[in-house]
Amino acid sequence: MEKLTNPTQEEWFDMWAEELLVAGYIDELVAHPHVPTFELFPGYSKPYGKKKNTIMRPVSYTPDRIIRWNAKAAGIFYTPFDGDNEDWDKCYFKPQYTEFGNYYYSLIEVKGPTGNQKAYGSDFKFTQKWLWANTEQYVQKVMLMPAKSLKKTDQYLWNSTFTPERFLWTDKLSKLRTIPSTKGVPKLIVKTLEDFVSLSKTKSL
Repeated sequence: MEKLTNPTQEEWFDMWAEELLVAGYIDELVAHPHVPTFELFPGYSKPYGKKKNTIMRPVSYTPDRIIRWNAKAAGIFYTPFDGDNEDWDKCYFKPQYTEFGNYYYSLIEVKGPTGNQKAYGSDFKFTQKWLWANTEQYVQKVMLMPAKSLKKTDQYLWNSTFTPERFLWTDKLSKLRTIPSTKGVPKLIVKTLEDFVSLSKTKSL
């Protein structure tokens, strides 16, 4: 493990995904600058003499990450976006299928603990709908862990799956990290990758 200097939410997500890459649940994690950009609006201009008067500027959107899933992650980390309704909430991720390459993939927007940040000047939910309306690409918002202790934490990645091993140590690797809590209730229930996979397989029996 390497020492860290104030890692971003995206970098913490990458450390979570790295464990899945090593374990074979993810085949590829695509990050900037290799993530494609999607055009949401081409812009609108009107003639003004020999020039064009820009009325509305173009709008595009670039996801933070793309995951290409290995089939062994099915039913543990993902249920397909176009799958049966009763299975929709079975797993955290809802990827789409591509015949070009024959695999499932997830477009990811990594957000902070509250999930309220703007995406390209607008609320993420609006951008998410806009992307789907134009391209039928589903981008999933991912929040790693809550800012405070909550009764319902299904929307948070680490609570719903596992905590990356690197997070259990302080950035300088000097000691084990203290898990924050509110009134004695931890905001993160720590599970290793092995713990989570074992628990998922037990539930499916």
